[in-house]
Amino acid sequence: MKHYYAIFKKTKTAIEVEFPDLQGCVTFGKDWEEALENAEDVLAAWLAHAEDQFIKEPSKHHQLEHLRGELVPVPVREDTLESYRKLKRFNVIFPARVLKQIDVFRKKMGLKRSTFLQKAAEDYLREHDSQR
Repeated sequence: MKHYYAIFKKTKTAIEVEFPDLQGCVTFGKDWEEALENAEDVLAAWLAHAEDQFIKEPSKHHQLEHLRGELVPVPVREDTLESYRKLKRFNVIFPARVLKQIDVFRKKMGLKRSTFLQKAAEDYLREHDSQR
């Protein structure tokens, strides 16, 4: 399975993750497990949406071992990569108070913001489309 090395660095509040071969491909987690999960996700998303000229071949371990932090191989998960290829990114604007309510609720449910909004839109369409 193809992989890219990421640098994991522990700070006071989080585990920060950066992919040296992929400019701007960064994430974090509250602990090591969440950081690795987020690293797999951001790697797939970055590769799915980056232009070809920005995608480098993964460096070898010895080429990166001089960097500070924990060097971790992160697999390119084909199923996650494919799911991102099917997605379309767009920007939306919400009133701050509504967004705060969404974030409080979705965190209780263990959902990402985009997953919550997708489910809400699907429910709305299902309810209103059946009335036609």
